[in-house]
Amino acid sequence: MSRYSLPLSLRTKSPLKVNGSHIVCCLGMLLAMVSRPGLAQSSGRAFGFLNQPSFTGLAGLGGVNLTSTGDPMMFLSNPALSDSLHQKKISLHYLNFPGDIQVATLGYLLPGPIESTISLGLQYFNYGEFEGFDDTGFPLGTFSANEFALTAGLGKSFGVFRYGVNAKLLGSVLESYQAYALAMDFGVTYRHPQQDLVLAVVAKQVGVVLKNYFEDVPLSLPADIRVGASYKATEMPIRFHLSVRNLIGDADAFLAIPQEEQAIGERIFRRVVLGAELLVHESVQLRAGYNHLIRKEFAAIGGQGMGGFSGGLLFSSKKFAFSYSRMFYHVPGGTHLMGISTNLNELRKF
Repeated sequence: MSRYSLPLSLRTKSPLKVNGSHIVCCLGMLLAMVSRPGLAQSSGRAFGFLNQPSFTGLAGLGGVNLTSTGDPMMFLSNPALSDSLHQKKISLHYLNFPGDIQVATLGYLLPGPIESTISLGLQYFNYGEFEGFDDTGFPLGTFSANEFALTAGLGKSFGVFRYGVNAKLLGSVLESYQAYALAMDFGVTYRHPQQDLVLAVVAKQVGVVLKNYFEDVPLSLPADIRVGASYKATEMPIRFHLSVRNLIGDADAFLAIPQEEQAIGERIFRRVVLGAELLVHESVQLRAGYNHLIRKEFAAIGGQGMGGFSGGLLFSSKKFAFSYSRMFYHVPGGTHLMGISTNLNELRKF
C-alpha cells in the first residue's frame, strides 16, 4: 500500500453500496430548511464575519472547504468533519488583518455519547477602537467594535456517511448597538469505502435573530447551501478539493457589475473555490487555494495581483501541530494566519 493511500481506519472489509437518492434527499432537505422565509440572505443581513476564514486549514484552501480533515477546526466549516481522529485536541489560531483587526479562534474536540464526537469552538473578531463624533463634528471619544460566535457541535458516523450539527450563539457589538442570533449548521459527508473520495453538503446559518441593532430594521442571517468534493488518486501525493457556495445567496453582493450583465460561466465560477493539499511527508503538508469571488471583489481596490490565491503549510509532530496560511486579497495586502494544536493527553506528559 502506498504511504499516500487511505488510512486503514477509513477502509471497510465489505464495501457498502451507496444509494444516490440518499445524497439527493439530504440536499433537498437542507435546501428546504434555508429557503424558508426569513432565513435567506437579504439587504438587512448581518453576522457576515462568519464567512471570513479564521483558521489556517480553511484559509490555505481558498477560504471555503467542506471536505478537508487535516485541521481539527474544520468542524466550523462542516459539522460532519468533527472527526474522532482529533478527539481531545485543543487548537488556537490567530489572524491579523490590516488596520489592527485581530481575530482569535479556539477549538476543542472530545468524545461524545454513542461513539460520537463533541466539538466546541469560539471565534472572536476585534475591530479595534474608533473615534466617535456627533452631528456637528464634536468628538465624543473612542468606542470599540467586536463580534463573536460560540459553537457547540456533534458528529457521528453511520457506515460511509457522517452527519454533524452545530449550534451557535452569535453576537455583534458595534459601539452601543448590539445584535444577537441563534443559528445552526447541518452537514453530511459521504466517504467512499475504497477510494479517497469525499462528497459533502452543508446548510449554513439556519436560525433566528434574537436582537436587532435597531428595532425598526430587522436583520437576517447569511444562510447558505454549500456542496463540496475531494479526491486523491492512490499513487498521487495531492488531494484536490472543489467547493461551491452561495447556492441560494447572492455571490455578487459587493460587485459593481450587476449579475445579469455577466456571462454564465463567470457567474458560476464566482461560486466555486478550488483547493489542493500536497502531502510532502506524513508530518508535512502544503496547501493552496483559489477563490475567484475574492479576486473580483477586491480588483478595483488595488489591482488583482495575487488576489484570490492562498497558500499554507502544516507541520505536525507527536505532541504539537503548527500551521500557517496566507490569503491574498489585492496587490497591496493580504492576511497572515497562524495556528497551533495539541492533544491534551500528550501535553500532560511534559
